[in-house]
Amino acid sequence: MPRCRLGKKLFCEIRGWVPVKRISNARIPWPQTIIGRNRAFILCGDLVRAIRRESNAAVCYWWGVTPQTVTVWRKALDVPVATEGTSRLYRLTAERMPQSARARAIAGCNTPEANAKKSKARLGKPRPAHVREALRQANIGRKLSIERRRKMSEAHKRRGTWPPAAGRPWTAKESALLGTAPDEEIARRIKRTVRAVEGWRQRLKIRKYSSGRGFEKR
Repeated sequence: MPRCRLGKKLFCEIRGWVPVKRISNARIPWPQTIIGRNRAFILCGDLVRAIRRESNAAVCYWWGVTPQTVTVWRKALDVPVATEGTSRLYRLTAERMPQSARARAIAGCNTPEANAKKSKARLGKPRPAHVREALRQANIGRKLSIERRRKMSEAHKRRGTWPPAAGRPWTAKESALLGTAPDEEIARRIKRTVRAVEGWRQRLKIRKYSSGRGFEKR
C-alpha cells in the first residue's frame, strides 16, 4: 500500500489528484476516495502494476473487488485481455487438468460449430503485426504443394481478395486503358511491368494495339 494519510492527495491514473477518504478492508488494504456517494479505489503504485501484469482473478482476490471492476480498470488503462498473469494462470490450469478432461476440452473447442464461430469472429480483422512477421519468417524458402496453392486460390476468390504475391489488384480504370496504346506505354503510365500489362490484357481477351494495322489479335 502506498504511504498516505487520510485527507492527503494521491495521483490516480484515471481521476488525477484525489483525496484519500478511507482505506479498504481487503487482503491488501488500499486507499480509496469518494466519488459522489460511491467509494472508488485510487489507481496508483502496485495496484496499477498488478492490473497491467496479473490475471483478473488475482487482482480480485488480493484487492477484494469484482471481475467487472477489474475489467473497467483494464479498459481505462488500455490493458489487453491476456496479460502475463492471465497466460500463466491458463498454463498452470491446463497442466493440472486431468488428461481426459484436457482431451475433451480440446475436442470441444474444435468442433465444426466452434471453428465456424471462431472463423466468423476473425473474419475481416487483420492479424497482428508480430503474427504476420512470424508467418512470413516460417514460409521463407517453403514450397507449397499444388493442393495447398489451389485451396489458397479458392479462398481468395471466395473472399474477393487479391493474393499478396500477385501484386496490387487491377482497377477498372487501368483495365480500360488496355489496348488503347502499346503495352510499353500503358505499363509506363500505370507503373507496372510490360509483362504484367501483357498478361492481364490477354486474360481479358483484349487485342494488342498497333498504330499501323489497327488492332492485332494477340
